[in-house]
Amino acid sequence: MTRLSAIALGAGLALASISLAHADSAVTGAWKLSVGTQDDPCTVTLSADQGNAGTATSQGDCNGVDVGHWKTVGSSLQLLAANGTLVAWLKPEGASYEGKRISDGRAVALNR
Repeated sequence: MTRLSAIALGAGLALASISLAHADSAVTGAWKLSVGTQDDPCTVTLSADQGNAGTATSQGDCNGVDVGHWKTVGSSLQLLAANGTLVAWLKPEGASYEGKRISDGRAVALNR
């Protein structure tokens, strides 16, 4: 391997590592979490621990949705219980995320 190839490969790996370590700011922050259509949304705050995952804290019981962690998988967002069990799998819908609660199939949405 030539010296120029080694430098180019090293620079590429460094840039890739930096982009993976940077949390998606569109996901982190405070969200209104609602379950079903007739509930009172609660506030869930997503904080980054690593590039595509982190912790979640909520105010109130969030209508039975106990979220302790989150992670992104592609463009989707997974909400996980404190023990790592999948609670809901959400897909992006404009500026929000929508999906279903795993336990009973009820609609779950995160909105700003």
